[in-house]
Amino acid sequence: MVLLLLCALPLTMHAQELPAPEPEIRPAPADGCEGEVPADPKGIDSLRAGLHRGVCSTARYVDRMFGRDNQFSEYQDASNGRAGVTLGWDEHDNFEVDTRLRASVSLPQINERFSATIGRASQDEFLADESGAFNSVVGAFTDDEPAEWFAGVGYGAHRGRDSRFDLGAGLKLESPLNPYGNARYRHYIYRPSGVLLTLRTTFFVENDEGFGVTQAFDVDKVLGDAYLFRLSSSARLSEDTDGVRWRIRPALYQAFDYRRAMRYEAFVRGETDGTQPDLYGVALTHRRSVLREWLFLEFGAELFWADGPTPSDRCDSCVGAAIGFEIVFGEAYDRLLRRDASRLPVVEKPADADRM
Repeated sequence: MVLLLLCALPLTMHAQELPAPEPEIRPAPADGCEGEVPADPKGIDSLRAGLHRGVCSTARYVDRMFGRDNQFSEYQDASNGRAGVTLGWDEHDNFEVDTRLRASVSLPQINERFSATIGRASQDEFLADESGAFNSVVGAFTDDEPAEWFAGVGYGAHRGRDSRFDLGAGLKLESPLNPYGNARYRHYIYRPSGVLLTLRTTFFVENDEGFGVTQAFDVDKVLGDAYLFRLSSSARLSEDTDGVRWRIRPALYQAFDYRRAMRYEAFVRGETDGTQPDLYGVALTHRRSVLREWLFLEFGAELFWADGPTPSDRCDSCVGAAIGFEIVFGEAYDRLLRRDASRLPVVEKPADADRM
C-alpha cells in the first residue's frame, strides 16, 4: 500500500504543475445580414450593404418574434431586392422625382413557405400584379399611378415548374392604414423555338379599389443571343374602375454585352367605359451597369399622347425624358449577374483603363 502511495505521489505532483487548459474559443456565428462588402469598400458598397442589412435584419426580427428563438446563422439569408431613384420630366407633368424600393425576404422560422415584402411601388405592382419582370426605373413615368409605401406577408401555396400559386396580405403605409389582400396564380407554357407564355390571374381586395381581378398574358420570344421580344397585356376589373381597364405593351430588348442593353417599346392603355385609349406612345431606354455590376444607370426618352375628361389630363405629342439609378442586392440577383456575365460577351477595356 505504501509503495502504491509513493508511486502515485509523483504523478499527482506532476499533474498539479501542468497549466490549466485554455478554454476553447469558438468563432462567433457569421451573420448573414451583414451584406457583402469588398476588402476596400467605397461609399456605394457600404450603401448596398446597408440596404441589404436593413431589409434582412428587420425580417429576421419579425421571424424570430413569431418563430423559434434560433440564431440567425442557422439558416441562409434569402433576402433580395432593388432600389432606385429617377428624375423625370415631360411636357405634361414637368419635373418629378420618383423613388422605388421592392425587397423580399424569407421567413423560414415561421414556415419555409412564408416571405415578407416591403417597398415603395405603384398600386398596380404590389396589389394587382400588373408589372412584368422587365419593368424598369425609367418606365415608371409612363403611368399615372402614384408610388406608395407598403408592407406585406406572402405564402407560397404551390411552386412548380409550370405554375405557382401565392397568397398575400399587407398594409399600404398611409394614414389611416389601408389593408389589402390578394391571391395570385401564374401558369407557364413552354413552347419550342424559345417561346414562353405566361398567364397571370390575380384576385385582390383593398379599400380604394374594392374587390377586383386582373388577368394578364405575356409572350416572350428569344430572337437570337442578343434579342428578346415581349408582348405584355392585362385587363383589370374592380369596383372602382369604369368598365375594364386594359393595357398593351410590346417591347424589344437588345443586349450589347452583359453590362449594356436597350429597350424599344410602345404602350397603349384605356378603359372600356371611358376614353379609349387614354394614353399611348413610344419609348426608348438605355440601361447599363456603372462602377459595379449591381449598380445600373438608365436614361430614356418617350413621345406620348394622353386624353382624359379634363384639359389637365390631355397632352398631344408630348415629349418626356428621365434618368435614374438602380441598385440590386441579394444572392438571387448576384446569381443572375454571374450567369449573364458568363453567357454574354464582355467589352474589352483599354489597357490604361484601370489607371483612371
